Formats: sequence, C-alpha cells, structure tokens
Amino acid sequence: MSQQAEGRVVAAVFLSSLVAISGLGLVGHAPHSSVSPGTIEPSSFPRRVALQRANAGPPPPAAGSPLPATGSPLPAAGSPLPAAGSPLPAAGSPLPLVVVVSFDQMRGDFATRFEKVYQSKNGGGFARIRREGVDFESCYYRHASNITGPGHASLLTGCYPAKTGIVGNEFCDEQTKTCGYCAHDTAKVFSASKLLVPTLGDLLRQRSPLSKTVGVGLKDRASILMVGNNASACIWFDAEQRRFATSSAYKQPSWLERFNKRYSVERYAGRIWTSRIPAGMGAEDSVAAEGRFPEGDGTFPHHVLDNKHDDFTASFLLSPFSMELLFDAALFAVDQEKLGKDANTDVLCIGVSTTDYVGHMYGPDSREVQELYVHADLMMERLINKLDKSVGRKNYVLVVTSDHGVAPVPEILQRQAEQQRAVVDAGRIKKSDMKRAIDSAIASVLGPRANNASYIKQAYEPSIYIDLANDDPKKPRAINAAVQVLRSHPGIAVAATASEIMYNRKPPTVDDTTWGYVRNSFYPGRSGDIVYYPKRYWIIGGNVATHGTPHDYDRWVPLMFLGGGLKPQIRKDTVAPVDLAPTLGTMLDLKMDNIDGAAIQLGR
Repeated sequence: MSQQAEGRVVAAVFLSSLVAISGLGLVGHAPHSSVSPGTIEPSSFPRRVALQRANAGPPPPAAGSPLPATGSPLPAAGSPLPAAGSPLPAAGSPLPLVVVVSFDQMRGDFATRFEKVYQSKNGGGFARIRREGVDFESCYYRHASNITGPGHASLLTGCYPAKTGIVGNEFCDEQTKTCGYCAHDTAKVFSASKLLVPTLGDLLRQRSPLSKTVGVGLKDRASILMVGNNASACIWFDAEQRRFATSSAYKQPSWLERFNKRYSVERYAGRIWTSRIPAGMGAEDSVAAEGRFPEGDGTFPHHVLDNKHDDFTASFLLSPFSMELLFDAALFAVDQEKLGKDANTDVLCIGVSTTDYVGHMYGPDSREVQELYVHADLMMERLINKLDKSVGRKNYVLVVTSDHGVAPVPEILQRQAEQQRAVVDAGRIKKSDMKRAIDSAIASVLGPRANNASYIKQAYEPSIYIDLANDDPKKPRAINAAVQVLRSHPGIAVAATASEIMYNRKPPTVDDTTWGYVRNSFYPGRSGDIVYYPKRYWIIGGNVATHGTPHDYDRWVPLMFLGGGLKPQIRKDTVAPVDLAPTLGTMLDLKMDNIDGAAIQLGR
C-alpha cells in the first residue's frame, strides 16, 4: 500500500466477526450467550487493504428535502454553550513549549480508575499530574459524533464539527463531489486540507514563522488534525511500510530517516507483553465477548509475532510496544527540533492510538486495557522527566486529553444484569442489516433499482448518503422512508434528516440537550442526508467495544495540565475539550476568533 493510500492496516488474523446471534441484528438485544472473538473494524484499526477512504432566510423546506450546498449557514445549535471561566492572563514572557498528548479512547475516569495498579516507584505520570498540576474531572464534548477525526479536529481549533467540517472519519463532500477519508485531500494525499478552521499551531506560525509545530502520532488523522495545515513537521506510523512517514503536504523532517533506522519496529518481533498487575488486583484476564490477540490467545502473556508473519504489524500495534515506539519518536523530535529552546513558542502534539486499538478489541473493563494504562503511566512519567530536564517545568505546559470516551460492552452489561436478576436495555446493531432495511424501505416506495442496486451511496457513521441527485423529486420520499425505518429500530435514539437539523426541527422523541449535540456535529454538504445515533448502551458494528454517540460515556474525557507555573488543583467545574485551544491561546497571547470554546481560568 502506497503512502498515498490510506495508511491503515487490518490484521487478517482477526478471522471471525462477532457472530450473528439470533436477535443481534435489526431488532435484537444483546444475546445472553457469549460471542466469538471480535474483529477490529476498518474505521478503528490500520488495515492491509488500501481504502480510498440558518439564519432567518428562506422558509424551511419540507422534511427530507435535499441537502443545502456546502457552507450554508447553520443556525445556532440550541442554547449557547456556557463559558468555561475567565481567561488566564498571559505570562510575562513567552511560554517556550506546549505539549498536547491525546490518548485515543481514554474515558475521563481512566487516569484515576487505574491508579491502584500503576507500577512507577517515582510518582508515575498521571498521578504526578494530578498531584502537581491541574486536573478537570468533568470534561465533556458537547458534540454527538465522538470518534477520532471529529475529536482531534476539535481539540486545537476550539470548534465543533459544525465549524471544522470534520464530521466523521470518512464523509462525502457535496462541494467536491467526492467521498473519502477525513485526512486526505482530493488527490488522496494525507493532509489537513478538509479542516476548515485553523489550529492553534496554524495561528501561532502565522504570527511567528520561527515557531515550530510538530505532530507525532500512530494514526495519521490524529497527528494531522491536531497540528493542521502549516505544521513544521507531521509524522505518523505507516503500518504497511512499518515505519514513521509523512506526506508531500508537509516538509520532510531531516531526522526522520535517522529515527527509522535507529528505532526499527522489527526489534519488537517476538517480544512478550506480560502482565504487570499483581494477582488479585486486576480485572479478570479473559471474559466472553472479548477479542483475541493476533497469536490467537485471549490471556496473558501476549506475543508479538515474528516479523515475517503477515500479522506482525497488527500484533505490534495491539501491544504497549507501539506506544513505546511512539514516545521514542516524540522525544526524538523534541531533541532534533530543539523544541522549547528559543524565544519562539513551539507546539508538540502526540497522538497515542494503542489505547484505541486495544480498547476496541477488549473493551474498557478488560485486563488488557488496565495493563495497557500501566504502560501509559510509565510513558507519561518518561515524557515529564524529559521535559523537566530539557526545558524546565516552568517553561512548558503539558496537556493530557482524549478525542472521545468509550461505551461499555453490551454483552457484558447484559451478563452483569442477569447476575442481579435485572434487565438492561443494551444491544448491538449490525450495519449490514441496517443497510438492507433501508434499501428495502426505499424500494417499497420507489421500486427496486436495476440489478437490485443499493439506494445508499455511502454509509459513514453517523451519516447515510442516499444515491439520488439533490434535485431528483424522488429523493425526499427516499429519505423519509429511510428515516422511518431507522426510527422504528429499538436500538436507535436519534434519526434525523439533514433539513431537520439545518432548520432546527427537532424530532419529538429527542431531548433538547442531545439535539444540541447533534447539531454541533452537523456540517451542511458534508453530513449525510440522514444522521443517526444509537440508544444508550447500544452500539453499532462488530467491534467488541466502540464509541461515537452523544451519551456521556463517549463524551467524557480527561483534561489535565502540568507546568507553566500552574498551581496544583483538582477541579470539579465542568469544561469542554474545545476550551483547550482558547486556554492555550490566552497563555500565548494568541487570539482565536469565532470558536465554540472559552478560555479556562487555571490560576498561576
């Protein structure tokens, strides 16, 4: 797979998807029996096969009317978001370095939930930040599409998808007449060209061209969407090449080839991921509904496969060794780019994706996720020690956050409820069943298409794009038929047409708060003809665990600060990830206009 092809590879070793158990599809609840090992879906994991991947104005159209052109004004989404506090006064002198670490799929309780099993003898990483920095225990996204692309696009722009235009990991664009990956340009080169607003780094380098902004990630979209279009360096792990790479959209770092030679991924072949948590302190090692490590076992220890094995890269990415290599790359960049060493503020963004890969495969309550955060804590300790020595605690601000949280595994919820002789409304929605039901509903209204072709152009969560021209008089009828079948599903909480969202016609079954989150996730011309989200404790697709909904467990993420002279605090006030960019902007005396977030008063 070339660098221009999507740098995501899926392991063929994940042979079996979650089995189609009676009742698991269109109208079913989670089964009472266990399921076979799950796969990690293409949207979650790198894969081997390349994927090309209102103002007052006119009166609102009838429900189901075609989507307005890209860029049409979107009315305010519900009531205004509350301000997150008074701005933090700018420091007397420029802050040399800002470091933002995003742990993909790190729910807001993870940093403290696993404290008892952390292994560091020197204070650790997460505990040190809580002890010596500022920790917001109540940080929630206020958008509905809580997945990797939209989350990372929000973090350093201060904007929701309604402004960033990043409405999913993949989406169709009415303006360019293309469908594809959020971090591809129209030529399928990895870039931030689809990001419609500037990042903190973009604005910083516009003001101060000598400032450096560097992105380092396992997932390309994490690194790209945090640093933006004008980064001095942006690299990510290319799973097919088995090395860190960049694209023609960014300057090739002079040190990248040296790093790849010195830190070859091949050295991890045969390495063993052993359990570090003492017996009796950790979660059960293997439970029904979990996936399996590529070597086929569900219990510790897990083995990274031989480097000649087709699934070597998959086994590496699902191990803490991929996290170790990522931090090797980030610290190498600190030295090679001399970050924080002059009068110009630099920004380093680190996208940690191992947590997402393992989380999708095993679920948030698994032993594997717990063990992985033991390693994450040690990596954060390593990073803090490096920054303290290289830059000095008062000369940097370190931020820990995430792009989204994660839902419980529905089968595990069902089993826990059974043990207490209770019932929980939880389940799993099969994408293939939904598509068949939508096609059948539209065909019943418009008749079948030639060769039984689908009426669905694309289905990228949470969007469904109907394969009819916007000016086709049959399209509203097709949209309405599809919406009705979605609304009849017992696991769907929200199903709305583009025009309903555009013109703020809330379905009566949707509460005002959730509707505001849905509208914050909607961009005209990029969001689908229909958007839909599951009910609480229901998930879409075959991943063991997943995210992507407006529910609190998917919106809750950490927000932690260390350094820069900040006073230690545990904060109970509610903030949002979009508040991060203006908070850092205020520290840097950098104005960010027309954003959704507000600067937080941190105290120095």
